[in-house]
Amino acid sequence: MAALEISVDDLQLGMYVSQLDRPWLGTPYLLEGVMIQSQEDIDQLAQLCQTVFVDETTIPASFKPKRIILVKASSNTPEVSTSKKTASDQITPGELEKIERTPFHGDQRYTDIHPVDRELPVARQALEVSISMLEEIHGHIEHGVKLDYRHAKEVVESLRESVVRNPDALLLLSRLRKTRHELYEKSVRSSVYLLALGRHLGLPREELSALGMGGLLMDVGQAQLPVEIQKKTGKLSTAEHEIFKRHVAYGETSVATTLDISEAVLAIVAQHHERENGSGYPRGLFANQLHPYARMAAVIDSYESLIEPARDMPAFRPFEALRELQTNSRGGLNSTLVEQFCQFIGVFPIGSLVELNTGEVAIVLAHNRTQRFRPKIMVILDAKKKPHESPRQLDLRLSETSATGIEYEIKRDLALSAFGIDVSRYYLG
Repeated sequence: MAALEISVDDLQLGMYVSQLDRPWLGTPYLLEGVMIQSQEDIDQLAQLCQTVFVDETTIPASFKPKRIILVKASSNTPEVSTSKKTASDQITPGELEKIERTPFHGDQRYTDIHPVDRELPVARQALEVSISMLEEIHGHIEHGVKLDYRHAKEVVESLRESVVRNPDALLLLSRLRKTRHELYEKSVRSSVYLLALGRHLGLPREELSALGMGGLLMDVGQAQLPVEIQKKTGKLSTAEHEIFKRHVAYGETSVATTLDISEAVLAIVAQHHERENGSGYPRGLFANQLHPYARMAAVIDSYESLIEPARDMPAFRPFEALRELQTNSRGGLNSTLVEQFCQFIGVFPIGSLVELNTGEVAIVLAHNRTQRFRPKIMVILDAKKKPHESPRQLDLRLSETSATGIEYEIKRDLALSAFGIDVSRYYLG
């Protein structure tokens, strides 16, 4: 993909800035990429840099800048590997120097070895098995039976290997899959998000397993809450919320009695509601007292609570949720992990809803690694917001056009509940 380097003063509305003349780290942007939507966007960039790289597909033909330099995609633009490699390779010391590393990064490098379409059947099976296992776990807890850790480990390993091959398949299916048990769905999504974040950070497989297991089990204590609190749809009272917070202790007790459980998994269960500034629960721990994986789980849990409709508030749009995470990172959540989460999840997260410039509505199916603003989508509603009889899939990277000749573009993201859409109808089963 070619880009044009232009002066910030030459920016116009509708342009997409893919790169700055400085690192993104240390800027106020959640994501590596800025769509220019107002003069305020231009003014903010002017305070940070002098030149920017603009995706040439967003530059109007009539554009006449003062200075242009045609360049190829930068060397740090991620490319999808098409060679027949293993899914992960050790990074050489020279390669490590090219990566914006954080204290949370590992030394593994993962590349997609399966396209999403090929990974979907395997991911679907892993997802269904994990939901069945959660039903067993909750049933065992209710009857005082210890967790079958060996079986749980096998299930997590199947989720892990699917995420290693291509995370988009499970990210999509876990968002679309709906059951009668919201807690099971959330637990699986948390596991998948943690696995995908760990993959993004280059953590080794063993550590990915700990993250995946922690995600599955971190809310297991909710099964021991009073039924009236579990089933309440309205806002919890202050007294009820205090009871709700006990689920952490219940879960910690259940998991701690399990043989071979790792310290990392136990920490995720015990600390995922703690916050960096000591404002969390149940112990009010501070940043330096928290396990790194519990800090990751806190980010995932917060994101989930924002994009899913809750008892006391409607769901956020994905980008609104990312902005809220950034606000929370000023004290409650770890700012470095929030930034890394935003980088991996992208502007339009897998499984999210978007509105196109044609007025149609689509589900994001997969990211294009080199052009994340142009994902693969499935169009489900027409311009009048009526369901299409036969939803069709589009790859926006290929510049496909509508029946009227309009080149498809994403206009905005939507909340998961927008227009009364039931995303489970489109679960690829």
